[in-house]
Amino acid sequence: MSTYDSQPRILVTGATGFLGGEIAREFKRSGYHVTALVRPGSDSSQLSDGEIDIVEGDITDFEAVRAAMDGQTYVCHAAALVPGSGASCSEFERVNVGGTKVACEAALETGVSRFLYISTAHVFGLDSGSSVNEESKPSIPAHPGYDESKVRAEALVRNSAVKSLDSVIVNPTTAFGPGSRHSGRLINLFLRNRLPVIPIPNRELSLVYSGDVARGARLALELGERGERYILAAPKVTVREFLKSLGSASGRHPPRLSLPAWLVISAVKIAWVVSAITRWRPPVTVAGIRHGGTVYDGSKAIRELGLEYTPLEIGLTNTAEWMSNGNGTTRDRF
Repeated sequence: MSTYDSQPRILVTGATGFLGGEIAREFKRSGYHVTALVRPGSDSSQLSDGEIDIVEGDITDFEAVRAAMDGQTYVCHAAALVPGSGASCSEFERVNVGGTKVACEAALETGVSRFLYISTAHVFGLDSGSSVNEESKPSIPAHPGYDESKVRAEALVRNSAVKSLDSVIVNPTTAFGPGSRHSGRLINLFLRNRLPVIPIPNRELSLVYSGDVARGARLALELGERGERYILAAPKVTVREFLKSLGSASGRHPPRLSLPAWLVISAVKIAWVVSAITRWRPPVTVAGIRHGGTVYDGSKAIRELGLEYTPLEIGLTNTAEWMSNGNGTTRDRF
C-alpha cells in the first residue's frame, strides 16, 4: 500500500457495537481521523469523547452512506445485526447483505483507497473436531440467519475485490473482552457464581480477545493483501482450561463437577423450552453444542500481518474487571 498521509481518514460503520467500537478506538489511537456512521437514535455514548466524529445514517440508505464516505481515505464496514438481536432471517438479509451491498457500491463510487470488511469465522461453519483455515470450505452454519447472511455479504466483498474495489476481510472467532455484553455470557455466569458445573470440559474453543480483533483489523487494512481474508483466533483452549484461567484471573475457584455433552444438550433443550416462562435464556444453543468444537487457525494473521495474540489470562483479567464493576448483564449471550 502507499505511504499514509499525516492523518488518514477512515469511516467505521457499526462503531456503536462491541467490536466496531473497539476497532474505531484502535484506529484513533493509531493516528487516524475516525468518523463513525451510526443509526439515528442509537447509543453512541462510548464514542462521545469528541475524538471520533459521528454522522447519522442507516447502512441500507445508499445516499446517507455515500455522503458519509465522501472524503474518506478508507472504510471499515463492521455494521451488522448479530445473533441475540432477535432479528428475523429477512432482517439479517436486509441489513447484513443489503447493507454490505450498499457499502461496497458507495465505496466504489466515492473512490476510497481500501475497504475493510469485518466478517466472522462462522462463515466457515461449525464441524465438531475439525480444524479450519482460510482455505477451508464452508460446513454447518451455527446460526442460519446470521451466518448465512455473512456468507453472502462476504461474497459481495470478494466479488467487488475481483473487479475494482481494493478490499480485505477479517474473520474473527467468538470475541470476548471489556464491553462484551453478548459474547461474555459464560464469563458473566461464572463471575456471578451461577455456573455450578463445567459443561463439556474437554470441548475445544477458538476465542479471540477484542483488542486483538481491533489490532488485527488495523493491520489487515495496512498490510493485508487485496482480496485476502484473515481468521483472527487465538490458540485453542478447552472449556476446562478456559474456566481455570478465568478462575485465576478473577480470584475464584472453577467448578469441580463437569457434565458430558449429551447431558448438557438435554438440559439446554429443556431450558430453551421453558425460557418464555423463566425469562432465562441459556448461554448456548443445542445446535451450537452439537456442532461446536471447531478449531479456527489464526496463524495467517501472525505470519502475514505480524499480529500478536494477547495471553488468555490477561484478556480474561481485563474482562473480569470490567464485568465486576457492574457492566455485565443477565441478558448477555455467549
